[in-house]
Amino acid sequence: MLNRKFTTFNSRTNHSRDVSKNMKKEFLILVLSFGFILGCGQKTELKKSDFKVLDNYADFSSKMENNDTLTIGVNLSMCAWEEFDLIEVTKTDNKVYLQMKEKRVMRDEPVKFPKIQYNPQNDSLSLESMMSTFDIKYQEEINSPFFIITNPKEENIVLLRKSGLSNRGINIEKYNKIMLDLYPKEMEEYKLIKNIEVSE
Repeated sequence: MLNRKFTTFNSRTNHSRDVSKNMKKEFLILVLSFGFILGCGQKTELKKSDFKVLDNYADFSSKMENNDTLTIGVNLSMCAWEEFDLIEVTKTDNKVYLQMKEKRVMRDEPVKFPKIQYNPQNDSLSLESMMSTFDIKYQEEINSPFFIITNPKEENIVLLRKSGLSNRGINIEKYNKIMLDLYPKEMEEYKLIKNIEVSE
């Protein structure tokens, strides 16, 4: 199970709710801006890719073509805890690479992880497999998106969400296990710094 040492609040003030909403808005703007900037830098591409974010987001590693880029925002916030990840996926020389561009926790300075080759050993540790469990048609705005997926060459945005805090907690646990597999050293250091424990 995922054990997080959250600060206990007797009640959430209007101020804390406003801070939460503002952070989520800032994060969405950051994801979209990041995708736009990447798109501007790729105008010289010779061949137009057939990769489409709406059709291929849950199978991106096999569908992406060389020079394609995918931006994945991950909303790990729950109750009074605020946490967001910004991931960049690229394909070069027929290899898929992943990089944690930003990990934001509360109001702390964001941290960055190095670029690595994305090659999950099994489906249970695959971002694509996790994404496939979401129903893209479920768009109740009362529930914040867990994944925000964009392709800088397209205007389409994929928002993946599920209902209920229990589902969010389960998804946070799954996601952190995937990140622990991809970034064992960085995530172990991060857990110590941020006082977060992910049990096997």
